[in-house]
Amino acid sequence: MKRTQSLYLFDSEINAGKMIFLSGPRQVGKTTFVKNKLRELKNEELYFDWDDPYVRREYTKNPHFLKARLARAKNKFPLVAFDEIHKHKKWKNILKGLYDIHFEEAQFIVTGSARLDYFRQSGDSLVGRYFSYRLLPFGLAEAAENFDFVLADDTMLTHPDKQNFLRTVQKMSEKIFKRPFERLMTYGGFPEPFLKAKRNFSNKWKRDYKSLLIHEDLRDLTRIQDIKGIEQLLLLLPERVASPLSVNSLKDDLQVSHKTVSSWLEALKKIYLVFSIMPWSKSISKAIKKEAKYYFFDWTMADGEGTRFENAIAVFLLRLVCRWNELGLGKFELRQIWNQQGQEVDFVVIKDRKPFALFEAKKGETNISKSGAYFNKLLKIPYYQLVSDYDIVEAYPDNRYVVSAWRFLGLLG
Repeated sequence: MKRTQSLYLFDSEINAGKMIFLSGPRQVGKTTFVKNKLRELKNEELYFDWDDPYVRREYTKNPHFLKARLARAKNKFPLVAFDEIHKHKKWKNILKGLYDIHFEEAQFIVTGSARLDYFRQSGDSLVGRYFSYRLLPFGLAEAAENFDFVLADDTMLTHPDKQNFLRTVQKMSEKIFKRPFERLMTYGGFPEPFLKAKRNFSNKWKRDYKSLLIHEDLRDLTRIQDIKGIEQLLLLLPERVASPLSVNSLKDDLQVSHKTVSSWLEALKKIYLVFSIMPWSKSISKAIKKEAKYYFFDWTMADGEGTRFENAIAVFLLRLVCRWNELGLGKFELRQIWNQQGQEVDFVVIKDRKPFALFEAKKGETNISKSGAYFNKLLKIPYYQLVSDYDIVEAYPDNRYVVSAWRFLGLLG
């Protein structure tokens, strides 16, 4: 299946000849994405899996092995893909050497999961030689295999022309977008369970996936020995998704220290099992003191339909924020917003440290939420209420909108 990143990832104006580092959760489709691009370019022979002993042996015998391969390439500027090279002890020096020799002859892409993301942040031997990108679970445009409505920039959401916005979302075909949306809600956005679309397979995949992350990636990236404690934490998280997460409550339930729970949560973020969304505040220090919300990358792990829907919206918005950052449109962040009076909106997207749009996930509520109206008026930014159970497109004064999720999400990619 085509991914949204294919619309810009290999654009020379965006990359300026730098290496592409593509990371993301395990089994999200990074290798398939790269192999499909190589097949399209007729460069399949330039894919190198560093898990393969033959590749490692070839490099050891001849560190300049790439020169002959590039000489035989069918393209003037071919794509070279290194998968899992970060598992090699001296991977940064290898990459630095090969890139410095061949950067005028080829485009390099390096793929990997949590370890690539983690190891890339240590040391500086590759600084200035790469741009970092993330591949996340399927969005609706990808699931529907229709990219006609994907937003190229933030203009429509930041300064929506009411009539143009309504016309655009009303053009979304129920036949094209609704069934893939329902499938995403049921099976999640990871390729295997989504494409199989079988409940039993999905349940087994989910169980094995969590086990793989905890018993392999977690051991590789951290010094955590208490795997049983991590597994107990994972049993508690599904019911706490979409609510401010109290570390004090968790430490009491798990009978461990505050520091231990915090380190476990950070470890789960490192292996791309969960991600957190901090509250937004004009004062950075105040925002840090407030509790974050946690969500799963695989939203089917959350408890309850409403929570699962909010978790999915969090992933879709995170995808959007990552894409706009990768396109260089500004510095975007995904946050939550609430005040001491108990008013809250699920998500606020921040651009260059200023809030620019509010998003609320609702299963079936089609009336503008009071909190949404309050923050929309206070911040003077658009408010979008995304509804799962009804087909609705409504515009209200002051840039407030209630839209069916399956219509709106096709805009996000």
